[in-house]
Amino acid sequence: MLPSSLAAVDELVEQSTAARERMWRSLGSLEPFALSQNAASSPLAGPKWPALRQNFRVIHRPNGNVMVVSDGLSDPFDDIHEGDGNVNGFGLEFFIETPADEIGTSLSEIKRSWQFQLLYTVSQLAAGHGGIRSIIDDMHLLSTEAEGVNTYIPEEQRKAHVNRDGRVGALLGLTDTRLGAAHYVADKIDGMPLTDVRLVNIKLISLPELKLITDRGAEGRRKLAELFNDDYRLVSSLKRPSAL
Repeated sequence: MLPSSLAAVDELVEQSTAARERMWRSLGSLEPFALSQNAASSPLAGPKWPALRQNFRVIHRPNGNVMVVSDGLSDPFDDIHEGDGNVNGFGLEFFIETPADEIGTSLSEIKRSWQFQLLYTVSQLAAGHGGIRSIIDDMHLLSTEAEGVNTYIPEEQRKAHVNRDGRVGALLGLTDTRLGAAHYVADKIDGMPLTDVRLVNIKLISLPELKLITDRGAEGRRKLAELFNDDYRLVSSLKRPSAL
């Protein structure tokens, strides 16, 4: 029988999982099986996630797009027990939404996609840093240059998206919460048992867009957010023309 403190953490993890699943199902048709990354199969591989479960889910959106989401960054910490001020992990989960024709149809194909690799890389970055949620709360938008994604991008598309260091740019934290919009995504996950959790968009950006951020920092991120003003604001696509 588990000690009461461990049992309490397990119950909180179950409640958090249930709240996330309600959110995923509200966004579309949820694939029944979770994705995991081979490197994440051991709790010793890479940064530690709160409850050691490094999962990802796939959602088929009503608008025809596919969404891939992290599923575990907001679990309660398994080593902080009742009365010790536990929280819902890192306070966020990430998602990438993409046209269905730009990502595979099977889970194994999706796992080999650049979309999944970008999501995985950013999720690991957040787990390793630990405080990205508070930075997003303060700055609203962040950007990153992600490694390990370039080889998953078709060679003919790399010139527009992969820099000389082999990294791709991404903007984190865009929101579009227009109720009734085809691409509506709430930016909070309701019903978490301990603390509030944000759902954070990851958007692939082109090299000219990345250069704007490199040159102008926060001002460049804000400018891109203004330029991404159509119904595909939250969607990542290799076929999207650069905004610059």
